[in-house]
Amino acid sequence: MYIYHLISIDLQSSCSFNTHTAKAYKEAEGLYRQVVQGREKVLGKEYALKSKYQLANSLYQQRKYQEAEELCRQVVQGQEKVLGKEHADTLRSKYRLANSLYEQQKYQEAEGLYRQVVQGQEKVLGKEHADTLKSKLWLQKTLAICPRAIVNNTTNTPVQRLGDFFLVGEELRDPYNDLEINQISSLLKYSNPRWGQVPRTYTILRIIGRLNLLDNFIDLGFSDHWFPVTERTLPHRLSPSLRSKFVNTQNLVLTKSMDPERGEKGQHCYFQRNEAPPFERKEVLGSGGFGQVDRVLSLISFKEYARKQVPRSSAFSRRRMQDMKLFIAEIEILKRLKHRHVVEFVGSYTDSRYIGLIISPVAEMDLSTYLARINRSKYPELRTFFGCLARALEFLHEQNIRHKDIKPGNILVDRGSVLFTDFGLSHDFTDADGSTTASMVNGMTPRYCAPEVAMQEPRNTSSDIWSMGVVFLEMIVILKGETAGYLNKFFNEHGSQQAFVRTNPDALYELIAELEEKGTTSDNKALVWIQHMLLIERQLRPTAASLIASITLASKDSEESASFCGICCLSPDDDFSDAIDELEDGP
Repeated sequence: MYIYHLISIDLQSSCSFNTHTAKAYKEAEGLYRQVVQGREKVLGKEYALKSKYQLANSLYQQRKYQEAEELCRQVVQGQEKVLGKEHADTLRSKYRLANSLYEQQKYQEAEGLYRQVVQGQEKVLGKEHADTLKSKLWLQKTLAICPRAIVNNTTNTPVQRLGDFFLVGEELRDPYNDLEINQISSLLKYSNPRWGQVPRTYTILRIIGRLNLLDNFIDLGFSDHWFPVTERTLPHRLSPSLRSKFVNTQNLVLTKSMDPERGEKGQHCYFQRNEAPPFERKEVLGSGGFGQVDRVLSLISFKEYARKQVPRSSAFSRRRMQDMKLFIAEIEILKRLKHRHVVEFVGSYTDSRYIGLIISPVAEMDLSTYLARINRSKYPELRTFFGCLARALEFLHEQNIRHKDIKPGNILVDRGSVLFTDFGLSHDFTDADGSTTASMVNGMTPRYCAPEVAMQEPRNTSSDIWSMGVVFLEMIVILKGETAGYLNKFFNEHGSQQAFVRTNPDALYELIAELEEKGTTSDNKALVWIQHMLLIERQLRPTAASLIASITLASKDSEESASFCGICCLSPDDDFSDAIDELEDGP
C-alpha cells in the first residue's frame, strides 16, 4: 500500500512538472522530495535515483542551481554504479549537472562534463540524435565563454587537468585570478569535495609541498575565509619555517578583482595589511562578545550598509574558534537566502584584523525597540508582521534552514517591513538525513527557546515555531493595549510564577483567556495561532506553511477589518483549503 502511495505521488508530481509553470515546478519539488525520502526509506537509495533526478530538474527550472548541482552529483554517482557510465540515463543526469555548473559560471568543469556527455551520446544514441546535438550546442556555448578549455585534452582526468595550474619547475608565476581559483575548486570536487571548498588553501599547500596537511587544516576549522594570514594566526602545530613559507606564498591566491558588493555573484574578498576595505564607519550599531556591528558607507558605490565584524586576533585560540566557525557559517547561509523579509547579503571580506559581513538594509530598529515605542497609530502595521514573519519562516524552512535564535532582537524593522537577521546560530540541514538534530545548545536565548532545546533533546523546525510563538505573544499583548512589561509581570504573578512560557504553561492559558476579553475581538485569531505554536508536544505545533495559510486566509476574509499579512506576502494564487486543517481542527 505504501509503495502504491509513492507511485501515486510520483505520477502527481510528473503532472505538475509538465505544466511548465513556476508554481508547478515548486509544487513538483515538494512532491518529489516526498517520493525520494519514501523510496530511499522503503526500497533503498538506488531505487530513488530517477525521482532524485526529477527533483534536481525541478530545482534547476526554479534557478536553484547550487542545490540542483549537489543532487545531480549524487544521481550521477549512483547511476554510474548501478547502470554504468554510458547508460542513457546516466548521460542525461550528467548533462543536467553540466547545465547547473554552467549557470553558476563554473565553465571549466561544465566543459569537461559536456565533452563526456557528447562522447557517450554519440556512441549510445548516435551523432544526429536530438539529445546529442543539444549537448554539442551547450559545449560550443561553454567553449565560447571559456576559450582556454579548447586546448585541453578531452581524455584528461580532473587530476591531470589540475596539473595545468601547477607547472613543475616553475619558480615564479603570476598570481592566480578568480577564474583560475574557481576552476581549481571545480576540479577538486571530483576527487575530494572537502578540498573543493578551500581552493586557495589547497593551492598554497601544494606549491610549498605540504598537501598532506590539508585535511588537518580543514579539521581545525581553517578555510579560505581566514586569508590573509600571519605566522601568528596559522595553526600552532606548524613549524616556524612552514609558517613562513605559507605566509610568503599566500600573495599568489589573494585575488584583487573581487568586488565586495556583488552579493551572491561575488567572491569573498581579501585585503592585506597595507590595504583597507572600501568602507567608512559612520556609527556603531551594536557590540558583544562576538564582535561589533557598524553602519558603514561604501567608498565605491556610496551606499550605506550594516557591517558585522569578528576579530581575527588569536584566531586559533579556543575562545575564538567557535565564534569564527559560526560567523563563517552565517556568511554561507546568507549567500543562499533571497527574500523580502530576510536581510540581504551584500558581500564579505577578510583583512589583517577582522572578517567582515556586509548586509542591507541598515534598519531603523529591531522589533524589541519597536514594541517598546509603538503607539496605536502603528497597530495596523504591527498586525501585518504576523503574516510577513510566517512567510519568511516558511521560506527559510523550504531552504532547509533553521534559524535557531528567533527573538525580537534578531528581527529588524525598516520602513514598515520586518526582516530576519543574525543567522549565526542557524543550521543548514540540506545534506542531513532529516531536519531533526540533537546537537549541543550554543548561545540559546532562554526566554524564546523551545522546551526541547532547553532540555538538549532532539529538535527540528518546530523549535523555530515555538520561538516565533513567543514573539507573536509579545506582539499580541501590545495589540491588546498593554505594554511590553505587562507580560513579565503577568507570568511572575500567575501559575508557577516562572518567567518563561515553557516553564509556566498554566500562566499562558490564563493570559490567553484574559487577552481574549481585551482590545479588538478580531485580534483573537492571533491568540489561536499562538496557542498552537506554544504546545509542549512539538509534533502538534503547526508548520510554517500551515501557519501562513491560516494567517493569509484570515487576512483575505472580507468580514475582517484587520489584515494580519502585508500585501507583499499575500498571493492571489494561494489555495490553502487543505493546508490549514491542522489549525482548524486543533491539537
